Amino acid sequence: MPRHIPFICLLLLAWGLSATPSWARDCIGLVPAGTSAYWSELEAGARRSADDLQLELYTRGPTQEGSVEAQLQLIERVLDHGCKALIIAPAGDAIDSRVAALRAEGIPTVYVDRSVPGDGAYALVATDNFLAGQLAGQQLAERVGRGGRVGLLRLRPGLQSTEERERGFLLAARMAGLQVAFDTYLGDDRQRIVQALSEQLPSLDGLFSPNGSSSRATLAALRQLGKAGQVDFVGFDSGELLLDALREGQIQALLQQQPQAMGDHAVRLVHRALSGERAISRLQLLLEPRVLTASELAETTAPLQPW
Repeated sequence: MPRHIPFICLLLLAWGLSATPSWARDCIGLVPAGTSAYWSELEAGARRSADDLQLELYTRGPTQEGSVEAQLQLIERVLDHGCKALIIAPAGDAIDSRVAALRAEGIPTVYVDRSVPGDGAYALVATDNFLAGQLAGQQLAERVGRGGRVGLLRLRPGLQSTEERERGFLLAARMAGLQVAFDTYLGDDRQRIVQALSEQLPSLDGLFSPNGSSSRATLAALRQLGKAGQVDFVGFDSGELLLDALREGQIQALLQQQPQAMGDHAVRLVHRALSGERAISRLQLLLEPRVLTASELAETTAPLQPW
């Protein structure tokens, strides 16, 4: 027998002991709330941690954000795949009833980005959304001054993450002496925003929109009206479109989240639950948002997240 054959056998044996085949890994299901770049970044952070922990990450997301029915169907697909735990950005209250049933079956769940009422989930990982809203209000107050008239372009009722941002914004704006002269639900429908702002803009000094899709729609509406850069606008999230508008002075500040860190922490928490760690009440990890202005964007040398 050639002398090198036993050595090759030892290498193959060592590889077989150190590598965990994908079929032998515990599976974690990830159900985001949509398909935007934000959720892709969250998945990237989750996948990196899953690889570190020798876990399989199985992702299924709805094509339309905010669909509870679609998420309930996707949960079943995750379970059919054999996943032993779930990470989900719940689209509505009905999700917690299913999550509570899964918990009783020994399948833990971690909520990401937003929460819903109930005790079903093992943990929550999200942005400190109330603080984000406060920071947005402070940014507008610094720009328009005490007594300035501002508008809040709400997203939709019942979405915990944006409702917290809106609540934080209102508190900070009023404490800073701003007048909230316009406060209504416009969603992320550009034409609805155009119709509302065409009437309201002459009497407004500043605007706040509480998420990425509404910020992009508001920017598009201001451009359509020829008013971009003529009113102080604080938006939410990032992406090349919003970053370019920030550089051009059409947006004065952006509140940024940490989606990769969110996905990373969610996987590590659900891994703890799979390892048998118990929690008397839901664990909660809130990540601090970042305020980004044009001057900070010009000075930064680190690459910004593409979402």
